[in-house]
Amino acid sequence: MKAYDINSKRHILDELIDNALLDSVKWVANRCTSQKPQEPDYMSALSTKFVKDLFNVLVAVFPYYDFSVLGVYCHQKPIVDIKQAKKTELGDILFVYADRKLKGEIVLNSLLLQAKVSSDPCLRVHQSERHQLELYKNWPQFTYCRAGNLNGKKRNILPKTINDGAQYLLIDDNSFTNGLYFRKGMFPMGCAIPDDILCINNSLSSELIDLLKLKSGRTFDSNPHTTEDEWSKMIWDLLKISTLKYSKRKNAQLKSFSRINECSHFCTEGMRDMTLLDEALGNYINIEDISDENCGVSVVLIESRLRSEKV
Repeated sequence: MKAYDINSKRHILDELIDNALLDSVKWVANRCTSQKPQEPDYMSALSTKFVKDLFNVLVAVFPYYDFSVLGVYCHQKPIVDIKQAKKTELGDILFVYADRKLKGEIVLNSLLLQAKVSSDPCLRVHQSERHQLELYKNWPQFTYCRAGNLNGKKRNILPKTINDGAQYLLIDDNSFTNGLYFRKGMFPMGCAIPDDILCINNSLSSELIDLLKLKSGRTFDSNPHTTEDEWSKMIWDLLKISTLKYSKRKNAQLKSFSRINECSHFCTEGMRDMTLLDEALGNYINIEDISDENCGVSVVLIESRLRSEKV
């Protein structure tokens, strides 16, 4: 999408996406009546309930564009070994944006988030979770050890420092009384740079808008078979394993559904052809790979294409 188009609608876009996120928080709360929602419940909301609302927002705000928004929910997350006492999760949810140009070029952007429930805009990382922080701060070489047929493969992300493509997501678990949402300028979900004390520096709605502008997140190569970039390889790894599993979240009362189920895919008429996952991974997927051993992050895949140049 063109940055000018996004900037011209920034105010209304931010408000509408923020409202959609709040509706997702309410959706979770209504389904977890017997206990407080946990991080996986919010991931299920983002990858199922929120994707439809986000699609409707994008279509309403940008009538000159075609859109596809695909949601995939995974409860069991991939685990990696970074040679510390404990193995760590790679992340909870991956947002991917595919900007399709009129001449066939495609630009890809990614945002990997590790979720933490918190009613405060700042959260100290517990000692028991510092291995996760080490991954996002310094990116030591890691080996997949609970990621289906990726088990044993190594990835060596560069540079060895914090990057905008991997952040923490703080989720307000008390949005309707005195939590983050009821504080001036706050919101139900916010992003934080990896640090000993996680402090929200942007709402998730603003971060997603910046993702569409390529101002936030980290871009990755469009061909998973020829790329030499380790970040690109990792993102494609996550996209691969997130297409191979069926999952459910009983706590949120979700029925089991296929990751490629139509109910979690919304698109305009001009985007009814193959999605990014179909195009790049269609020849890769093997029915034998689909098993309970395959674990992946939840995924929200947003694709856009300008219908024609405006007169």
